[in-house]
Amino acid sequence: MYTPSKKRAYSIDSPKRSPHLRYYVQLMGLELFEYRIITRDGFVITLQRIVDPNVPPSGPPVLLLHGLLQSSASFVTSGYKSLSYLLIRNGYDVWLGNNRCGFHPQHTSLNPNDPKMWDWDLTEMTRYDVPCMIDEILHSTGKSKVTLIGHSQGTAQIVMLLSSEFEMGYEDKISKCVLLAPAIFGGSLLNSKGFIRFIKLLPNWLYDSFFGINSFMPIMMALRRIIVTTPMFGFLSYAMFSFLFDWNDYLWDRSLRPYHFIFSPVYISAKLMKWWLSKYHGQGFQMGESILKKDREWFSRKTPPLFLVIGDQDRLVDGNLFVRHLELNEPEMRGRFNYTKVKHYSHLDVLWSDDLIEVLREPLLNFLATM
Repeated sequence: MYTPSKKRAYSIDSPKRSPHLRYYVQLMGLELFEYRIITRDGFVITLQRIVDPNVPPSGPPVLLLHGLLQSSASFVTSGYKSLSYLLIRNGYDVWLGNNRCGFHPQHTSLNPNDPKMWDWDLTEMTRYDVPCMIDEILHSTGKSKVTLIGHSQGTAQIVMLLSSEFEMGYEDKISKCVLLAPAIFGGSLLNSKGFIRFIKLLPNWLYDSFFGINSFMPIMMALRRIIVTTPMFGFLSYAMFSFLFDWNDYLWDRSLRPYHFIFSPVYISAKLMKWWLSKYHGQGFQMGESILKKDREWFSRKTPPLFLVIGDQDRLVDGNLFVRHLELNEPEMRGRFNYTKVKHYSHLDVLWSDDLIEVLREPLLNFLATM
């Protein structure tokens, strides 16, 4: 049974609607620093670090990686009830990752009107974005390893980065991985939601005719620029995500919903959405199928320990199939992965449920500290 949290999200009752994440970080008595870094294929991405100005971090660095159409703010806007605040208060050095383009697409040689600027999907995001963030964190902190925490698409980037299929060689730079709503195997929603089925069935040429070859539905971002600080924008963003993925806010602190959706959607490529949903483009995301090839073991004895958080009501992804894969097909991971299932959680509840900290505090912190 769901029990609302007694915690307050912020020190004030009604924060203003600001498009600047630093404002919400400062409401928690913390500070946000930004680093502009450049991937090997020329994209300028924003890496952020949350710091308590009064208590320097005593623990290792942790990099949080967001989901599809989201930004780093997804780990922050719950305030005192967010994962980032939980980690900060337990001494961890918290870094927030943002994938290419985000709110302000930038490249060292391309401009947003050039189709080459948008010629990428999850493959390039895995090969270039995540390694760039990891290397910057290790360089800035002087540490040898970083812990990765991903949500949804962020978990896919982590698993692909570590897989034998990609052979990135980053295992020695990563100490542990936490996968929230792991997007490795597709869930039943992919075959039941009309809009998703429509996209999946479009051949490449027809998909390109509908959605173009540049950014995916740029009208969403144009609308954001105009009305981002109004109540209407938060409502429309929530309605869009609810329509696309059948999510609801039943378990959330609903007073926070407008702040969550100030920071989504972000710019992504039409090619990335095609990678996820079109059956005619690469592997993509299919019900009961994995994003990696199943004709080989994905992990080795060098793969860092994994901790999975699975929402029992999550129909977009199937975390149970990933657990089964690890148990049956990954002998090197035996005894080196763990998971927790939350009966009442769906896909976004692992970020924004009102009782998130009460549910995850003990298993998450135990995994980070001991395994």
